[in-house]
Amino acid sequence: MKVIKAPNTMTICLLLALLLAACGPTAPKEAPTTAVAIPSPTPTPGTVLPADSPIPPTDTPIPPTPTFTPVPPTSTPAAPSLGDTWTRPADGMTMVYVPATEFEMGSDDDEVDHALQLCNEYINCERWWFEREQPVHTVTLDGFWIDQTEVTNAQYRECVKAGNCQEPIVCDPPEPAYQDPSKADHPVVCVSWDDVGRYCAWVGARLPTEAEWEYAACGPEKKRYPWGQAFDGTRLNYCDANCARRYGDKMVNDGYAEAAPVGSYPTGASWCGALDMAGNVWEWTADWYADDYYGHSPPHNPTGPPSGEYRVLRGGSWDDVTYSLRCAYRYGFYPDSVWRLAGFRCAKGSE
Repeated sequence: MKVIKAPNTMTICLLLALLLAACGPTAPKEAPTTAVAIPSPTPTPGTVLPADSPIPPTDTPIPPTPTFTPVPPTSTPAAPSLGDTWTRPADGMTMVYVPATEFEMGSDDDEVDHALQLCNEYINCERWWFEREQPVHTVTLDGFWIDQTEVTNAQYRECVKAGNCQEPIVCDPPEPAYQDPSKADHPVVCVSWDDVGRYCAWVGARLPTEAEWEYAACGPEKKRYPWGQAFDGTRLNYCDANCARRYGDKMVNDGYAEAAPVGSYPTGASWCGALDMAGNVWEWTADWYADDYYGHSPPHNPTGPPSGEYRVLRGGSWDDVTYSLRCAYRYGFYPDSVWRLAGFRCAKGSE
């Protein structure tokens, strides 16, 4: 018989020690020396970067991109009529109603001759400057609302704070009106056509067409100025005794060397109650500009040529005199440019 010897005590202890070592905790792993990359966040859909946004220097943090957030629409009064007003909730602007109409837009030969005569009192002028208001043509318009005044610095600032508008470029030295708290009720200027379109969309409106603007200013009686046929320097802010131009009207003092607070001249109101349609600042309209557009303009709700180099400005400014303050006067300006003489007001259909 084969005899198996039992292990001695020393052998047993050695085996137990090896077993305990094998069952004990493992040594910690060494931390990696290379950091793990964190993926960039995905851009939020709907973010809009205006095409004219300046690119900051590379050592300056890029500001947040404005995100367009339209103000929830609210209904205008049902079945409005001439004399009705409506306060726009988004910015507190009062809008006045312009009823649907058929009117004669543009200037006849007598009016062109009169405009040329007025112009020649100040500078040497050319008749073709005013022939761009021809021919007279019949236009029908649906009813619409238009801002009672030009949009102010304070109102525009709310759009900037909401992240929907770009702060105006300082183009009006020595008076940067937008940055001056004392001029909160002055018309905002130094804004491009895209800038003002963005604002109007934010408040649930749009720019007025050239035809809408002219009718709101001239009315069914086709007045030369918003208040009537004769020029009256007490009814508007224009190039008067305070104006630095050599041709300034030294016989009238309207109280302001440059822009005035909106609505400062209530006696200059147009037939529908719109203020400052002549003077203070030029106003952007929706239309592209073309010298010959009136010759082939569609009769119903015309919206201007399909394309062009300039957009239409209307109304004249504090730097202008009689001939360019007429309701029918047309001026074209580069849409991506800004001007210290140009602001805007918005419009809205009656639907």
